[in-house]
Amino acid sequence: MSAVLQSLALAACCSAALAQSPALYEEDLLASAPIRVEQWKQMAAYAASLPEKPLTPPADGEPLARKFRDLLGYPPPSFLPNPTGHFDRVGEDSVATYYRAFIRVTKDMETYGLYIVPKNVKLPAPLVISQHGGGGTPEMATFHGGTNYHDQVRGAVAEGYVVFAPLTVMYPFRDRDHNTAIPADVRGILDDQLRAGGTTLMGVEAYKISRALDVVLKRPEVDPARVAMIGLSYGGFYTLYTTALEPRIKVAIASCSFRDKETTGTARTDRVAGRPTDLSSAELVRLIAPRPLQVQNGINDKGFPIEDVRRAIEKSRPAYTGAHAADFDFEAFEGVHEFRGDVAWPFLRKYLR
Repeated sequence: MSAVLQSLALAACCSAALAQSPALYEEDLLASAPIRVEQWKQMAAYAASLPEKPLTPPADGEPLARKFRDLLGYPPPSFLPNPTGHFDRVGEDSVATYYRAFIRVTKDMETYGLYIVPKNVKLPAPLVISQHGGGGTPEMATFHGGTNYHDQVRGAVAEGYVVFAPLTVMYPFRDRDHNTAIPADVRGILDDQLRAGGTTLMGVEAYKISRALDVVLKRPEVDPARVAMIGLSYGGFYTLYTTALEPRIKVAIASCSFRDKETTGTARTDRVAGRPTDLSSAELVRLIAPRPLQVQNGINDKGFPIEDVRRAIEKSRPAYTGAHAADFDFEAFEGVHEFRGDVAWPFLRKYLR
């Protein structure tokens, strides 16, 4: 049997095991609430520790990659040159083993995420970074059906991929009726503080993911040459941003996060809730190309109107020419603001086999 057929057969086997397993490991979505509060406190302390050094606009005529880094204040200061981490095993089922990963990236700040190793696959395996969206958490995207993330995490596990699902600082949906200490405008507050110190929330969190890779890619379960990143909504923004900045990510999927109206700017009104508006989607694509990229969007997604997305797609296509034209894939699906594994997994199989 060829390597390609073996890969497809393995993916089918793992998908069947996931679908048929009667006892998948589950967690109460509030079980990790103390971790989210601690992650917010660490980020707030980091922001407060930065000396005053307001972020300045990039110089005229800078190359796009340099301009992007200057807009983000990237890389942010005071990160450790050699991050360290520990992986705490928290559960197991017939499909995978589940860990909580804590990776120290500054003296007092960690990158936290779920780290999931599939069973019954040949290791080392490809790594998929699976990024949750606004108000979400790694646990929300993983357990109890994954809400509108659907199979974004467990589907990747079923495909035979090791998954790292990092947390970004959000005001969490499922904590809103439980008196969370995290302020509702947490992203705007942190972004303002970080900009006063010469960096940005998106810059810090993208760099946290990159530095976490320094540790994760040394794990014996992971093939460091085969790395993907996927995400929904805010997670799609993070996917575009981090992939544009991190060359070790070889293929990416951004779901319900592509737009034509995204504009460069630093005015507070342009950064509602710390929303990334540093570059347009088409400019980010230029920084990702020629690495394979899929953009997916529901035709009934009210937050990302499909015609607006189509305009941004057409502006992005020139970044992929000749032999790379097929590596830029746009999937408009029947649906709303949701991740669709049925179009994502065939795309990843082509590049992670």
